[in-house]
Order: sequence, then structure tokens, then C-alpha cells
Amino acid sequence: MSETLTAPIRVKVGAVVGFLVFVELTSGFLQGYYLPLIAAIAHQLSVTDADITWFATLQTLAAGVSVPILAKLGDIFGHRRMLRIAIVVVLVGTLLVALAPSFPLVLVGRVLTGPLAVWLPLEIALVHNRIKGETARKAIGMLVSALTIGVLIGGLTAGVLGTAIPSLLVVLLVPAIIVAICLVIVFTLVPESTIRSNPRIDGVGFTLLAVFMLALLFGLRIAQTSGFGNGGTISLLVGAAALLVAFVVWELRHSAPAINIRLIASRALWPVYVTSFLFGMVLFGTQTLITTFLAADPAKVGYGFAFAPGILSLFTAGTALLAAIGASTFAYLAKPLGLRGVLFLGVALNVAGNLALAVFSSALPIVVIAFIVSGLGAGLLLGALPALIAEVAPADETGIAAGVYNSLRTLGGAVAGATFGVVLAAFVLPDTAAAGIGGYVTVWLICAVCFALAFVALLFQRTQHVSAAEPVAVGANA
Repeated sequence: MSETLTAPIRVKVGAVVGFLVFVELTSGFLQGYYLPLIAAIAHQLSVTDADITWFATLQTLAAGVSVPILAKLGDIFGHRRMLRIAIVVVLVGTLLVALAPSFPLVLVGRVLTGPLAVWLPLEIALVHNRIKGETARKAIGMLVSALTIGVLIGGLTAGVLGTAIPSLLVVLLVPAIIVAICLVIVFTLVPESTIRSNPRIDGVGFTLLAVFMLALLFGLRIAQTSGFGNGGTISLLVGAAALLVAFVVWELRHSAPAINIRLIASRALWPVYVTSFLFGMVLFGTQTLITTFLAADPAKVGYGFAFAPGILSLFTAGTALLAAIGASTFAYLAKPLGLRGVLFLGVALNVAGNLALAVFSSALPIVVIAFIVSGLGAGLLLGALPALIAEVAPADETGIAAGVYNSLRTLGGAVAGATFGVVLAAFVLPDTAAAGIGGYVTVWLICAVCFALAFVALLFQRTQHVSAAEPVAVGANA
């Protein structure tokens, strides 16, 4: 592969990475931008609190379906081509969210923003097609850091603009403008990848995968509000399990599967994917929980620190910055420790951080230290996990390998959201709507156990490239 790179392309690699960093910064910006505006959107469209929850839910469902499909199509038809398509679809979605006169059309717009989640896997594939080794690791670290910082900038910007600008329409058009800039960059300045996988499309496999993701994520969404004993929850989760079995059986028999099950089950990748799922549980499952814990008034519920919104925003910003630091420095730690060593370190830091929160939840200095340790550890995992996956996956399956990583994190977050909600509900204090400290301690202990299981899984990981079946090389400027 390296023999196909000419000298001019080598000169442009740094610039291309810079362009992709801006694209990923935009991805994070969009992911953080809408959250502070949800209440204003609900008010503008006269939507109830229950209905507005679909604003986030449908985007998550669309992301769960679109990421593995578009990532695999990137391996087949070109990662830049799929990135262009994903950006166009997201642009249409952001315009609909801003301009739609009714809530149903706004929800259509949110569905169309689902492919936002596939930008990173496609960018990782583009980076690995051009550069390898430590340079590729640093580039991936920059992409992940940009995503993390973008979420922070998006949330802060939305808060400022939502307060300063009376027109919600103008505020909601800001994401569309930034996505349009990304579209110009990807259409004019980013080269196409030069390796293709088998051009056959597994339509049955893609369909089974999409329906499975919808059933699972929607079932977990219902479980968050109605519990796992609800009939609808049980039906959807049982159906999802049956679809998963059918999908695996089909993929194992197909000569050009949508997802290479044998690749996922290889000793090089399954421990990393297990770690990704468990990491996703903690990363996405505790975001709201941390805020409610810190904001709780100890005089009323016996725990928390009664932090005002301004202090809470500082904690959120600090955690994001720590994660960005970890993601941007993992490549330097990988030189003496190796990527597995970085993963072990990241997992160990998170075990320590969550145990500290569980045991010393009333001591503010230790809580702060626990957040610092966990934030840095999370950053190391955010950078090292996709980097290791990209390095051990076959050259013609980098996109789908990174896409599966993203999807597993999403699934982990959905599982945690439902599970942690049930745990907190079991500890609700009498005559209040707040959970007792026992609920938070239980969640942190579960998080520590998740990372301990990830540590054990990583012990079985063996870093070796998994062979691919005759990847097809195409022109560098295809």
C-alpha cells in the first residue's frame, strides 16, 4: 500500500488530517449544540416534555442503523464518497431542524442527522489509508480530541447564542452553516482512499442488522421509562436477540458479509470490542447521573454538593478537556507501553476513579481527584481503542471495523441508560423524586466492575493483523 503513495500525496497528508480534524470538530459541535436548546425548541413548537425526548431518541436510533451500513459501504465504494454522502444528509437534516414548521418534520431532520456518527469511522479509514504507525496514532488522537472539544464548544456556543439572539431560527441555522463548510472541504480538499473490499453488497445482512439495531435500541428506550418487565420491552429485546442470531448465521454463510463475524471474533479484536461496549456503558450511561449527583442538596437528600449551573458547567468542561488531553497524548504513551499498555492504563484509571466515587462520595477533594483520574483514563481509551482496531483490521475493512466500535459504544450507552435508570429507581427516597446515595454508589460499583471485566478481556488480546481476501487497490485520486 505504501508504494502507491507519491511524494506530492505525502506532502499533503498533514493538511488532509487538519481538514478532517475540522470536520470532526464540527461533528462534536453538533452533538453538543442542540442539548441546551431542546427546551426552547419544545416551547417554539408547543411540544410536551414527553414528546421532545424523541428529539434525541430518533437521532440515536438513526445513528445505530446508519453507522455500520455506511462504514461498510465506505470499504466498498470509497470512504470519502460515503463521508460526502453522510455530510450532505446531515446538512439536509440540520436545515430541516431549523426551518421545519412542525415537530414531525423536525424529527425527520433529526433522523437525517444520524449519519453524523459515521464521520469518525470514515475519517479513521481515510487516515489509515494514507499513513501508518505512530503518525496515524497521533492523527487519530487529534480526531478524537477534536470531537471531544467540539462537544464542549457546541454546548457553550448554544448557551451563549440562545441567550443573546432572540430568534431561535437564527440560532438553529448555525450548525447548517458549519456543516456546509465541511461539505466544501470534503468535496475539494480530501483525497479518496485507495483500497476497496469485495464489491458485492449483502442486502439481507444489512437489512437484518438495521432491524436488529432498531429493535434493540427502541426496546432499551422503552426500558428506560417502563422497566425491563414491560411487555413491549420484553417483546422487542427477545425479537432483537432472535434477529441477532439470524444475522450471525447468515453472515457466517455469506461470501461477502455485511460484517465479517470471524474478524470480530478474532483474538485480535473481540477483547477490544468487549472493552468498547463496556466503556460505552460508562461513558454515555453516567453523563446525566454525574450532573444530578453534583447538583443534589445534601441538606435535603443527604448527598451531593448543591452546585449551581455555572459550577456544573465547569465540571463538564473540565472533564471534556481531560478526555481531550488523554486522547491527544495516548500515542506518546504507546511508544514505551504499546497500545495494549495504554488500554490497560486507561481501564485501571477508570476502575480507581469509580471506586473512589463509590467509597468517598461525600469528600469533595477526592471526588474531584476521581473525576480527573477517570477523565484522563477515558481519554486514553477514546484514542487508543479506535487506533488499535484500525491497526489490526484488514486494510479493506478498516471502515466497518471502526464502525462496529462506534456502534458498540452506542449500544453500551443504551444498555447502561436503561440499567442505571432501574438501579436509581430502586433507591428513590420517600416523599421525593430523588434517588438515594445507595443508587449512585451501586452505579459506580457497576462501572468499576465493567472496567475490571474490560481489563480481564484485554488480557486475551493478541495484536496481529487479520488477513483479508484480496483487497482491490484503486487510483490514489479516485
